[in-house]
Amino acid sequence: MHNYCTIVSQEYIHKILLLYNSLLEHDSNFRFFILCMSKKIKELLSMLKLENAILITIDQVEKVDKQFAAVKPQRNEKEYAWTSKASIFLYLFKNYPDINHLLWLDGDIMFYSSPEPIFQELEKCSLLLTKERFKGENKKLNNVYGIYNTGLMGLKRNNETIGFIRWYRRKCLQWCFDKIVPGKFSDQMHLNQISERLSWVKVIKNIGINVTAWNIQGCRVEKKDDGIYIDGVKLIFYHFSGFKCINPNEFELCIYIDLPEDVRRLIYIPYVNKYRKMISFVNQFDSNHFKGFNKEGYTLTNHYIVDGEQLND
Repeated sequence: MHNYCTIVSQEYIHKILLLYNSLLEHDSNFRFFILCMSKKIKELLSMLKLENAILITIDQVEKVDKQFAAVKPQRNEKEYAWTSKASIFLYLFKNYPDINHLLWLDGDIMFYSSPEPIFQELEKCSLLLTKERFKGENKKLNNVYGIYNTGLMGLKRNNETIGFIRWYRRKCLQWCFDKIVPGKFSDQMHLNQISERLSWVKVIKNIGINVTAWNIQGCRVEKKDDGIYIDGVKLIFYHFSGFKCINPNEFELCIYIDLPEDVRRLIYIPYVNKYRKMISFVNQFDSNHFKGFNKEGYTLTNHYIVDGEQLND
């Protein structure tokens, strides 16, 4: 059985459900540990009867990790979610003795094919990471945002992993903010200190894993009968970092970087269609739930307004 975990805020509920549905489609045997940032979120997800999900409120972690709880007033919701990762790992390993591995997934991910290649990689190491894969002139951003993209982290239960998690927790408790200062950014820059030369660390080379708006630039994107391919490699999951829903008919596809037309057409517009359907589905259980985002302060280079009927997937 594959074990996944993530954390969900109110803003991310629709994204988490799309991720969950994509796992149902592509993984026949899994558990998804979903850490809810409020009891209200847990109540809503409980109504949806997600059979493969184990719902936990973040205050359950806070009760056993007082140092983690103590930094909450110092951080906004996003920063606190980033800070939570290591504390969540320790909580799950302690309270679920049958977990022999964990795969952390950010909530804005969707699977397009079997995740099995990820677990094949995790069998060979204790800590599994993916790089940001910045290209060209953007490679210098490794010194700004970090070498590794922590939207995916694979962890095998052993002494090396527990030692790493405790170090990572300590670093994130000391500093984990949504701002750039020399040598620091969120939880990611801490991992620049991790060398892939360590025997127990492995960095995924498969370009179909943790594909993002910035590392898909310049790639050939094709849709075939059995899925989407990136430069001839089958897409396993896409990370929709920077995707924002303004309202059910208006979306910013990525706030960070302009998107090629084929990426918009083959990846983002189908995601929008699924997102809109998910809004309608969730509204059956909580019609007051929907929360868009304020356009002020963003340069909307990938603004998408649904015109008439949904486009076909």
